[in-house]
Amino acid sequence: MDTADRIDAYLEELKRQLRVPRRTRRRILTEVRAHLLDAAEAEQPWAANGRCAAERAVLRFGPAVETARQFDRRVSRRNALLRRALVPSIAAVAVTSMATATVWAFGPNPAPSQSRRAPDHLAQRHRTKQRADPLYLHGGRARAHGR
Repeated sequence: MDTADRIDAYLEELKRQLRVPRRTRRRILTEVRAHLLDAAEAEQPWAANGRCAAERAVLRFGPAVETARQFDRRVSRRNALLRRALVPSIAAVAVTSMATATVWAFGPNPAPSQSRRAPDHLAQRHRTKQRADPLYLHGGRARAHGR
């Protein structure tokens, strides 16, 4: 039980010193705990008791402040790399989107009078109706076919 107490005290100190997101902190603490327990087990043959083995494992691992600083640096470096890769990608997508929108907005469009025309399938239906209905052709007035 002494081994776990010394390692838990180290992990508590490390937890206070870490300046990383909660999820990352949990992952780091789990890995450090496993490493320290393995190191304490490896120290057992040379240590007088379990507490001494845990103490030697913690000393070999280094001060919690320095360990936390190294993890913080590593995480911030990784985040900086992500930002360096992400910002240009987002900028490229934004520029491409704006260019596409500009082309669509100011590109060659049909004249306004042409854009109001009915689609071809509707225009065809309209012409067919005109040929079939003599009243439609003359505004509702019947005309004699002889004239």
